[in-house]
Amino acid sequence: MSRESEEKALGHFFEKDADESGTLRVLIFGAHPDDTDLAAGGVAALYAQKGHVVKMVSVTNGDAGHHEMGGVLLAQRRREEAAASGAVLGVEYITLDNHDCVLEPSVGIRHDLVRILREFGPDLVMVNRPYDYHPDHRYTSQMVQDAVCTSSVPNIVSNVPYNRFT
Repeated sequence: MSRESEEKALGHFFEKDADESGTLRVLIFGAHPDDTDLAAGGVAALYAQKGHVVKMVSVTNGDAGHHEMGGVLLAQRRREEAAASGAVLGVEYITLDNHDCVLEPSVGIRHDLVRILREFGPDLVMVNRPYDYHPDHRYTSQMVQDAVCTSSVPNIVSNVPYNRFT
């Protein structure tokens, strides 16, 4: 698909007025560093090029996903790679410090996601599908859905104020 046809196909997303300035806030979650890049990097770049604010979040630190290295050194490498990818795409990219390949839905991680949602105030939230081969992908999708729901509950993560998202 050519760039022109992509922009034409997605044009209605870029024209929506989210606030007085017309700037949208797009929040993209993935389980691992590189998941959001691979699944939504093109969309993120298009939104960013149109002047919208885009943030990508990796729920795990990627400390297990390599055939030769692992642990703290791999987590640092993956964090740096994600930040570099974000810079190329023109978006902010953060990596949470949850271990790779052992992610499970938890209230603590859900609360972290609620904080991110409330602080960023997205107009659009993207996450991978809930039915996936990798448990980290499935659980990330579930926790993001749960966080979106519970972000509107006043006494959940009450130290982070509401914004226009909630």
